[in-house]
Amino acid sequence: MRIALGQFGAALGDVDVNLVRARRLLADAAQRGADLVCFPELCLSGYLLEAADYTDSLLDAVEAAEQVLADDAQRAAVSLIYGAPARVPGGLANAVVLREPGGARVLYAKTHMDELERRVFVPGDEFVVAGELGLACCYDLAFPEMTRSLTLRGARVLVAPMAWEVERGFVMQSVIEARAVENVAYLVCINQAGSVGPFRFRGSSCVLDPLGRTVLELGNDEGLELVDLDLEWVERLRNRTDERTYPLLDDRRPDLYDGVARP
Repeated sequence: MRIALGQFGAALGDVDVNLVRARRLLADAAQRGADLVCFPELCLSGYLLEAADYTDSLLDAVEAAEQVLADDAQRAAVSLIYGAPARVPGGLANAVVLREPGGARVLYAKTHMDELERRVFVPGDEFVVAGELGLACCYDLAFPEMTRSLTLRGARVLVAPMAWEVERGFVMQSVIEARAVENVAYLVCINQAGSVGPFRFRGSSCVLDPLGRTVLELGNDEGLELVDLDLEWVERLRNRTDERTYPLLDDRRPDLYDGVARP
């Protein structure tokens, strides 16, 4: 699987500007043979943290932009993952959307949010795996139970759009290697980058292999990079045909873990 990471800082509330950026990066990725193109969290609306900013007109514009991107991806025969606000029963979700070349749309509503995000978005209550791909979003990666659940449901690639800021960036840096190693899975992080309004985003979008090694990392500017993932290698590591890691999934003790799920 050839994955493209399209990193940029999304303009706040300017869907047209963000769509132009995303379309340009998508076209470049498709020309370079990408199978899957990934963009950051809330990349169409910008990382807005006031509920009043998500007006009907803004959300209408986001939905129209999503359709344009989906049409572009379908013509190019590539899959697409991006972050966007989504109207759902009960309110507004901070969503990760997977668009497949055949037209299917898969939506994951971010489940783990800090206090500021919870004032705007309703949390999701379901984890989502689509084929090889387990969908996550930013802060989700700080919670190992979430990515383990995706892995146990068959994910070989964990994909997490992000709007992770420079402040507390050490958390991202510290946890991502563990998430890859403990799940024997590729981990794809696509972050916003640069200074946007009051935010300073960390950038450093990256891909880690199932041994926790960084195989691709971007800087802090807008950009596009591609990398090839060997999904069969994940299976060889998990079934011990390749013994370069521990059998971490087989050696679990789920009979002892009931307390993890208790409040």
